[in-house]
Amino acid sequence: MELIHHKDSALALVLLLFIVTLLPAKLTIRFIDPDYGSLARCAVAVLIMTITLIFSLQALESLVSITLVFLWIMFVCNRTLGLSKSWSWIFTLWLGLIQLAALHGLQQVGFHI
Repeated sequence: MELIHHKDSALALVLLLFIVTLLPAKLTIRFIDPDYGSLARCAVAVLIMTITLIFSLQALESLVSITLVFLWIMFVCNRTLGLSKSWSWIFTLWLGLIQLAALHGLQQVGFHI
């Protein structure tokens, strides 16, 4: 019996990554104490980050494109949550690592991009 079933739904993958990432993001925001730390703003930032991550993983080819995606997500966190540039950098790196780990785990179960 095979335990891995291949699932190719990008919407399901985005939804699962969003759910897995939202709680750590909100807990991190609670400790950082930004200007706009509501759950709705946190959800918008995580949703934009998740969609950007999923679709950029398919298109990234160089270090310049990876840097531009990282700067875009930093900008989104800066404007949406009211974080400073240094906190935006740390928050983006932290959530990016969480999402990549969750994506790896979901791929082990059978979800693929």
